[in-house]
Formats: sequence, C-alpha cells, structure tokens
Amino acid sequence: MNSGYLSLILLCITMILFASGWKEFYVRKVSHKGILVFFTAWLVFSHLGFSIHHVHIQLVYLWILCICIGILYVTQGFVHKLHLLSIGLLLGSLHFLLQQLLEMDPILIVRNSEWDTALLLAVIATVLQRNELEQIAGLSIGYLLGDMYQAGIHQANGTHQLGGAHFQDQWWLSIFAARTLTIVLQSAYNGCRFMIRSWLDRKGGWRK
Repeated sequence: MNSGYLSLILLCITMILFASGWKEFYVRKVSHKGILVFFTAWLVFSHLGFSIHHVHIQLVYLWILCICIGILYVTQGFVHKLHLLSIGLLLGSLHFLLQQLLEMDPILIVRNSEWDTALLLAVIATVLQRNELEQIAGLSIGYLLGDMYQAGIHQANGTHQLGGAHFQDQWWLSIFAARTLTIVLQSAYNGCRFMIRSWLDRKGGWRK
C-alpha cells in the first residue's frame, strides 16, 4: 500500500463510526462542529505544504501542532500540562528509537517498521493516558517530535520532510488504535466490575 492511503482509509472509517453514533465513545468532549472542522482541514492541509531553507512542511503538521496547543491550553493545572508534555516527549523519543532499531535490525519487523512503531506507541499511550483529548495530545506531541528527529537525519531529494505521507499514516494508525484499545479495555473493566458486583450482591443475598 502506498504511503498516504492508510490515513485516508482510517479517516473514512472514523467518519463512518462517528456518523453511526460512536463519537461519544471515541471523542466525547469534542463537538460535532469541531469534528467537521478537523476533518475538512485535514483533507485540505494534507495536500498543501511550503518549503523554508531545505525543509518542506506539510500544513497538516502545523494543524496537529495547533491541536496540541489547544488541548494544552484547556488542560487544567500547570503540573497537569507538564505531565502531558512529558508523555509527549517520552513518546517522541520512543518513536525515534523504535524507528532506528527496526531499521538497523529488520528481523524485528512484523508488518513494516512504520506500522509496528505506530501500534507500539498506541499501546504505550493507552497505558500512560486514557483521557481522550490528553491521549490524542500526548501521541500528537510524540509524533511531531519524532518526525522532527527523523527529518533531521534523513533527506528526500536534499530536502527535510515534515508531516509527509508516512507521518500521516502513522499518526492516524496510532490515534485510531489507541482510542479503540482504550474503549475495549474500559468496556472489559466495566463488564468485569458489574459481574463481580452482581456476584457479591447474590452472595450477600444468599447469606441472608
């Protein structure tokens, strides 16, 4: 599959899920208007970019940066903001490390290095943060930094690329996987808690 197609496929799947009523599970705190603006801007900015001193920047890279700044702004408490930034820094470093490890030792690759890295980061982000906006911000900060690290050591036709098709595919895969995994884990936890509570209630009833 060519780079860029995965992000479009996941974008379409997400739009279908939201239209089917799954929005409250994935991004409960985001309004319908905000979602519409995000999808419209993504479709436009993913195809537009500009160059500055041998650095080509896709506008979608700046769009994600604006989203991160917005989430940090609405996050309550200075310490909480620092915690969210620290998660982003950790994920960014892990993104760069995993990419380098998989490039040096291809035997570790399951599907391809980019998809493997994206799924591993999604699992780590789910463990570190389960709030939807903060999870998205943490992963996004990680990808912004990771892509910057990667661009610093790799060039395409003498130009450093930021926010390209590979970046978009990884970002979408990580965000979608992290939110889906979080929903599954929360559902499993709530189901187990309900079963245990029901069992304890029945046990207490039998004792009476």
